[in-house]
Amino acid sequence: MKNFLIAVCLCIVMNGANAEIALAAGNQSNAPAPADLRAQAASHLKFLYGMYFAIRACTEAHQEQSELGFKPTVSLSEAQSVLRAADASARSVGVDVDRAWLEMSSIGQAAGEALKLKSDDNFKKCQQSGMFFRTITSRLQMTIDKLDGIIPLIKKDF
Repeated sequence: MKNFLIAVCLCIVMNGANAEIALAAGNQSNAPAPADLRAQAASHLKFLYGMYFAIRACTEAHQEQSELGFKPTVSLSEAQSVLRAADASARSVGVDVDRAWLEMSSIGQAAGEALKLKSDDNFKKCQQSGMFFRTITSRLQMTIDKLDGIIPLIKKDF
């Protein structure tokens, strides 16, 4: 049942993101309308929230159960830092971040709790969570850039 919740959560977010992208791509002009880009950014932000819950749950499971398989490839503090920047950046271009959080928080928490069960499948999901987190961060940054956002999500490290 808990694996089913995770799958449903990811499916909802992924399908929402794909629908938003399809709507933006279907626009007759070369540039998507700002409303379409905001909807796309909101969808990316929801997925980022979902990945945050996964990273948090995997980190907690790793610490509580001393099981290396749960350790995500992104630290919880890095995920929190990126989320603070993502909230500020998305809000600055007109995305309703509070609504996005409300829509994802209960699903994300349930999916996160399901990830704490010791299984090879959950180990794999925990280890992949960082890759998904970084990928969606990049997509959100690109979408916010198209909306002329100026708050970076990805900080220079050089």
